[in-house]
Amino acid sequence: FTAVILTIWIYRSILSPLNRLRKGMNRIKEGDLDYSVVSDTDDEIGQLCEDFEEMRLRLKELINSRLAYEEEIRELISNISHDLKTPLTAIKGYAEGLIDGVADTEQKQEKYLKTIMTKANDISILVDELSFYARIDCNTVPYSFKEINLSDYFNDCIEELNFDFEIKNIELIFENETDPDTRVIADAEQLKRVINNIIGNSIKYIDKKKGRIRIHLQDIGSFVQIEIEDNGIGIHESDLPYIFDRFYRADASRNSRKGGSGLGLAISKKIIEDHSGRIWAESEPGKGTKIYFTLKKYEKDRQLQINQSGNA
Repeated sequence: FTAVILTIWIYRSILSPLNRLRKGMNRIKEGDLDYSVVSDTDDEIGQLCEDFEEMRLRLKELINSRLAYEEEIRELISNISHDLKTPLTAIKGYAEGLIDGVADTEQKQEKYLKTIMTKANDISILVDELSFYARIDCNTVPYSFKEINLSDYFNDCIEELNFDFEIKNIELIFENETDPDTRVIADAEQLKRVINNIIGNSIKYIDKKKGRIRIHLQDIGSFVQIEIEDNGIGIHESDLPYIFDRFYRADASRNSRKGGSGLGLAISKKIIEDHSGRIWAESEPGKGTKIYFTLKKYEKDRQLQINQSGNA
């Protein structure tokens, strides 16, 4: 009787869990990561089962992440292939027109050459954006953080944008509620990239005869909040949480007509986060979109402590 009891105990507490572990390893070997191994005991066998379960879950998470990344890469290649094909086809067509003598007047030749130049420039911008994203995603972009006067910086940006806005019949409104002496710590070049990316997206999707873009600066304590609002077509609520994801396109067909790789807002998000800020969006279809981001204000006393600490 004692031998029977001992045999049952050994089977239940040792052999049965080991059999489940063996079965679980065979399932993993075959690619099935959903087979769970759970033990009711707290002894060494139970801890082994628990470790196996943690390994299974971690392995499943890593594989799912890898599959998601590969899907994103495939989508990126598809998007880029389409975006490159359109201007390349145009360049080829207009170049053949010049060679075949279709452009038989000086005016037509100039028009064809300008079109080729424009399409080549579109390709160059797309390639540069891809190259920059690859570097910033690997954290190999060197930032040059400096003390910047926020008001002066945005006034210079507005001055640069005004001419393009007049040509495109877009009203630019600039509202600054911050102190004229407010300063932030930022990389001026990368911050301009963020502003251009956001405004560039706004311009693409303004569908009104009279476009409007409003830039609003507001002091919110130790940060400054920048709001860029447009009166474009807006973004559906279901798409809004994903617009800053890399390679994401709210409407693939619409975006392919407008151009772009779907990386602009993802790049902007990474730059703002590297500036210790955050970025988000609000939108209402048919009325427009608001993009917000924050920048950390320059604090002289705090910066002095950082410098002293670094010197020490």
